[in-house]
Formats: sequence, structure tokens, C-alpha cells
Amino acid sequence: MNVPKRVSLWTLLLTAFLLLPACSTKLGYINMQRGVKLGRPAPDFTFQDASGKWVSLHDFRGKKVMIFSWSTWCRCKEQLPALDEFYRRRHSDKFEVLAVASDSQGFKWVQPYIERAAASFIVLDDPNHELMRKYNFPATENAFLVDEAGNIIMSTINFDIRKPEQRDELERLIDTDFAKGASPAGSGISRDKSASGSRARGISRDLDLAEQHRRDGDLPQAEAALRAFLKTHPGSSEAHWRLGVVFYQENRPDDAIAEWQTAYRLEPANYIYLRNVQAFLEPERFYAELMN
Repeated sequence: MNVPKRVSLWTLLLTAFLLLPACSTKLGYINMQRGVKLGRPAPDFTFQDASGKWVSLHDFRGKKVMIFSWSTWCRCKEQLPALDEFYRRRHSDKFEVLAVASDSQGFKWVQPYIERAAASFIVLDDPNHELMRKYNFPATENAFLVDEAGNIIMSTINFDIRKPEQRDELERLIDTDFAKGASPAGSGISRDKSASGSRARGISRDLDLAEQHRRDGDLPQAEAALRAFLKTHPGSSEAHWRLGVVFYQENRPDDAIAEWQTAYRLEPANYIYLRNVQAFLEPERFYAELMN
């Protein structure tokens, strides 16, 4: 897919933000109040892997699951080899890793980095950034640990598996038997229809329907549903972003970037939106090592 040639004045101004760090660590609006509360049911999600298979968090009920949010435009991709080493050492029928990439271009850039890391854990892509909204973070890199009953037992913003203190705490929690009462009270994984699921974030039935059409491969119906929603909710950054994803999957890059830029203008504090737009417009600045 070719990157569009036309670049607006707004886009030129936006690129000034490239002086910001690649991930969340230095951003002033990140703080430890982000994330999800310990002991609460983990919000459920369903994303695709590289083979096209849909994978849900609830598929792993009965295991401890580490959710690692990362992206190809973030330095967090440098953690992948260390994460794989940790996974190979700790993986069992009672522990799993789901590495969820916030990449709206799908596996185009994700797959090369996974192959470079020889990653053996499960990698999923979240083009609409649902995990960001459900788990309350505006940027990567983050980690969450879910216990066997589906409750959050670790929520770490700015996670780095290479830091001994963070890795040791993760190991301690993996080894703790929360079935014996050590876990905070909770009722398990919350499905999308629960109060802490996507509907609590204001995602309407129309957006849910559009997403179902997209997942079913019916992109024209997904586009129609999103356009209908935007007629009554023109200020929805999420709807504009989702429409851009549909356009991208329809091989309409100019339309995709226009919607993504609109979404970022509506939600300028959204660092994930910003970086996805920049990575799309200037891939050579983010993926030079893959393009040479």
C-alpha cells in the first residue's frame, strides 16, 4: 500500500511532535492513577492474531494471563526478545502472555518485529485501540496481570520486563496462589455488556454493530453503520478512527488518514492516535530498519 502524497498544513505541524519520546514514559499526563483497579474483573476483549484467528481474554479463564500493550512505533518493541525469554521460561498450562499491539495498519509492521524477536507468545492487533479505552491508558507500554478467576492483580503503566524490580514482582504474582484468598475480591472477567466493559465508555450499539460487520469482513456495512453514527455524533473521535480503519482495510489510504487526523484533532491528548498518524505518514522515521 502506498503512503498518500498529499500532506496538509495540519500534518506538517503535527510532525513537530516527533520530538516527543517514542512512548509514554516522559509524558507529563501519565501517572499511576492510570490503568485498572486491582481486584476488579478484567475487561474482556477480542482481537485477531496474524493468522486471522479471533482470540478473546475469556478463552484463558483458569490461567494467569499477562496482557502486554505495545506498538511498533514505540521503543517498547525492544522488549519483545526479553519478553519472549521470560515467556519461554515461565510458560505453562497455567500462564499465558497476550501481547496486544496498538497498530492501526494491522500486521504490516507488527509481523516483522515479531519475527525478529522469534516471539513464541500470542500476538494480537488492536487497530481501533479498544484496549486503551477499556484499560485506561493513553500510551504504550503497559502490563496487566489477570488471575485464574479473571480479576486484575497487577496494573503497571510504563512497564519494562527488562527492569529487575518489575520482572521480580511479576514472577511473585505468577507464583502466588490467589485461590487461597490472597487475591482481592472480584467476580471475574467482565464481558463487553457489563458496567466496566465498553458500554461504560460510551460505545453505543451502533458502534458495536459496525465493529461486528468489520469482523465479519463486511466492510461496506461497517462503513455505512459508522457514517450513520457520525451523522448524529460528529464529534466522536472513536467513530472517526474506526472509520479510518475500515477505509485502510478497503485499501483507501487517503480516506483512512483523513479520518485518523480528524480523530486526533478531536482528541489531541491521545498519544496513540498521534503516533499512529505519524507512523503512517512517515514510515521511514519509524521503520527505517525494516525498509533498508
